[in-house]
Amino acid sequence: MKRNKAPKTDSKIAIGDIDPAIVRLRNNVPLYMIRAGSQPVIRMDITFRAGSWWQAKPLVASSVISMLSEGTTKTSGKEIAGKLDYHGAYLNSSSDRDNAWISAYFLERHMDKIMPLIAEIIWEPVFPEQEFRTYLARRKQLFSIEKTRVSNMARDHFAQAIYGPDHPYGRILNISDFERISREDLADFHSGFYNQDNCRIIVSGNFEEQRLMALVDDFFGETLNAGVNATDNGIRKQPSEKKQIYIPRKGAVQSALRVGKETFPRTHSRYPGLMVVNSLLGGHFGSRLMQNIREKKGYTYGIGSALIGLRNSGFIVIVSEVGTSYCKATIREIYRELEKLRSKPVTKKELELTRTHMLGDILREFDGPFARAETIRNLAEHDLNSDFYRNLIKAIRNIDPSEILYLAGEYLSPDSMYEIVAGERTQ
Repeated sequence: MKRNKAPKTDSKIAIGDIDPAIVRLRNNVPLYMIRAGSQPVIRMDITFRAGSWWQAKPLVASSVISMLSEGTTKTSGKEIAGKLDYHGAYLNSSSDRDNAWISAYFLERHMDKIMPLIAEIIWEPVFPEQEFRTYLARRKQLFSIEKTRVSNMARDHFAQAIYGPDHPYGRILNISDFERISREDLADFHSGFYNQDNCRIIVSGNFEEQRLMALVDDFFGETLNAGVNATDNGIRKQPSEKKQIYIPRKGAVQSALRVGKETFPRTHSRYPGLMVVNSLLGGHFGSRLMQNIREKKGYTYGIGSALIGLRNSGFIVIVSEVGTSYCKATIREIYRELEKLRSKPVTKKELELTRTHMLGDILREFDGPFARAETIRNLAEHDLNSDFYRNLIKAIRNIDPSEILYLAGEYLSPDSMYEIVAGERTQ
């Protein structure tokens, strides 16, 4: 093996038949089934359109999903934990701006014991007062620490800058918000948004299909919690008129940077092409930002860019933390790279490297039943299907330097960017 010579790469990949089997439960909830894998283990994802976009008060959406397993009308939180532990099952829950979900991992032979427990946790939580107070105190303490980190300060103020302080995507959490929330807020939000109209279920792993379908329909197919059908509303954005925003953090060794702008959701026709542009700019280790600002200049340990697609919007953002003395120079180099991408065609060699990297990432997203389940869940949450990836692969293979120039010119103008710096003042 010649270690000084890179191996050959092959961009002719195919993701094959990745579509899950889809059936409808009695209450019309879609059930996505991914039957694969050699081990008798199941992952079950139950997702709701119940993220922070829909909450009337800060903290409510994330608190609801976090506290589902703290007690139900029939079973205490301690008993729930004991049952899960006895059967070797594991629960994980989370939420984002648009959605909330709970993921359960368990052995196939225990699914008739675990599924009714999961259904009980989801449909019948009581949010016990004492457990709620303990949860809130713990989260408040963590927030008091996290809010002082420059990376979090820059992240929050970037979102506020591009959407506005009162927009669901732009609101910043404050310490006073912990005093305004009650367990009744959680119960009201749960009854409003945890219903069959907002629900999707994805099951992956090695299982017997008919038995699984029957069990899921038994425990999740009833018509419960009529609630609210979470349809998108016309909330107005109020972006900041100021494009350069400084958030002071006395004594900070590093400054956190965010440079970016609003774009569009993943459903937009130009999203795949802009993904390629983002990858060239800062989407992998060999990207331009890394090669210039880290490898050549040595200003930072890491820098990258991300294209984020939300349900009602999206944004592209460049992220880094740098020593305060290198802050101005780093920002200067960021804009230099943006201008180069807009004015000079990418070389064939660089474009092929980016294609190979992106296609490899797509393969990893479908590597195994659980990874595939997460990918399908992310698509379903945006009302997309696997055609998204087929179109993305097509865009990666067919995009040419002229289209990259057009997309960069259209969406990466330095004048349109918001620039957020959190840390010590550098000028």
